Parts: sequence; C-alpha cells; structure tokens
Amino acid sequence: MRRFITSICLLMLSWSAAAEEGVWQILQRVSDYMGSQKGYEVKFAIKAEGYNTEGRYCVKGDSYYIEVADAEVYSDGKVRYEVDNLRHEINVDNMDSNSRNIMDNPTRCFDFVEEDYTAEIVKRSTDEVTLCLQAKDKSVEGEIYLTVNPDSGAPQRVEYLLYDDRMCVEVVAINRAAGNVKNFARSAYKDYEMIDFR
Repeated sequence: MRRFITSICLLMLSWSAAAEEGVWQILQRVSDYMGSQKGYEVKFAIKAEGYNTEGRYCVKGDSYYIEVADAEVYSDGKVRYEVDNLRHEINVDNMDSNSRNIMDNPTRCFDFVEEDYTAEIVKRSTDEVTLCLQAKDKSVEGEIYLTVNPDSGAPQRVEYLLYDDRMCVEVVAINRAAGNVKNFARSAYKDYEMIDFR
C-alpha cells in the first residue's frame, strides 16, 4: 500500500513538472520570437470598456515609439516623453524598465522568462495557448493573460486585468522590416507645454 501511494505521489509530481516545463518552454519561445527580430513594428488594436482604438509601436533595443489615438510616446531607453496632441502637453519621466505593460514599455511586454512572474496555462487549443501571469512582487497587482501561437511563439493578444478593469490588446501584425524608431525632437512640439516629473 505504501509503495502504491509513493508511486502515485511520484506520478503527480512528474505531471506537475511536465506542465510547468511546458509553460516556461512556451514563454521562452515567445521571448526568442520577439528577440530574434531586432527592430520591428507592431500594429495593435485596444479594446476596453467604452474605449476601442488602434495604434502601432516600433522597437529597437531599449528604444521605442508608440502612436495611439491622439497620443505619442517616445523613449530612448532611459527617458520617456508622453505627448498629448489634444492638450498640447508633454509629460517627461524616467522610463520604468521593469514594466511589462505594452503601453509603458513595449520593449519588454512579452518577456516573462525571468523569475519575476508565476505562470500557468489556462486555455489551450491547436493554434493558441493562453497563459495567466502574476508578479511575485505583491506590490504589483493584477493579472496578465498572454495568448500566443504555441509553435512559433508569436504573440496574438495580451490582456491586463486589475480588479474590474480589463484591457485587451490584439496584435494585428508584426513587421520585422519596419523597426526604425522615431526619436523625440523638442522642435516638433514648440508650442507644447513640457512637464518634467523626473
């Protein structure tokens, strides 16, 4: 009897290890897929309660440029310039290099292979897998649901859930050939008010 219980426990442990290995293999595939592209452009669609829009971002190394609705965001990897073209206002702040939010830091929004997050598969089909990710740091609230192609690692959508707020970002296209990042130039926004939070 004891041998039977031990065998069952070992079998359950092996199942758990295999499942965990599958999760991290998928996340590594996603990281490899995005990392292999060097510079690239992503076209996306945002869906949230009462708000739908489309946009794009370009990434090269730690630098990025985001264009969505009436806003633009520039970063050289150190400083972030958020331009509001309706208010004619520019907010300047240090870039949060640890953020995985696609609107804050698209250079790392699909990079979860480090030990900062727990991950589990919550949905699986032949052409897509959805993973639930949660930060191990308890001060970082919310959940991230990442849906990818399990074979290629290509991201298909990322969903951010914080309490009752939900934002879904659908990846429309990834263009490897369009990775030139637009740099911030103060001369292009001469009549804009600049607010520095650094």
